[in-house]
Amino acid sequence: MRHASPILLTAAGAGGVAAAGMGSGVGPAASAPLAASLALVLANPALPSARPVAVFGGHALAVVAGVLAAFALPRGPVAVAVAAATGFGAMLLFRVVHPPAVASGCLMVLQPWPTGVFLIGAAATLAVALLLHTRFSRDIGGAAESDPADGSLPAPAGESQ
Repeated sequence: MRHASPILLTAAGAGGVAAAGMGSGVGPAASAPLAASLALVLANPALPSARPVAVFGGHALAVVAGVLAAFALPRGPVAVAVAAATGFGAMLLFRVVHPPAVASGCLMVLQPWPTGVFLIGAAATLAVALLLHTRFSRDIGGAAESDPADGSLPAPAGESQ
């Protein structure tokens, strides 16, 4: 039960981000990349793709790529693929890779033009993750500080690695 409180609050935070995406007028699809971002940031904040600059920059670049693809190509699978590839390429170029953000670019092709929703959502995701991580990192054994550099999970208490 020691872990129940952080887990429940993390789930509530993810639900809040998802609800914000659904309340944006875009529809439930908007919540998918934001909830995935929150899960990534909370699951392992030490990953390079969980850095705040990667979360916000990744969503920003993907949204720009998606809007450009939507203007340049007819809506459809080709435009979605171009948005995804261009967005991910831009993330690689600027070294702000955040895989869940690729979906934000794809949604720019498939949905109306809610570009601000994803940028505000990315900022909200970071705020929720920071709040939860700061509040509960000590309660869960300071996992972020003790995680191995390779991203693997630490061994359960009482077991050697």
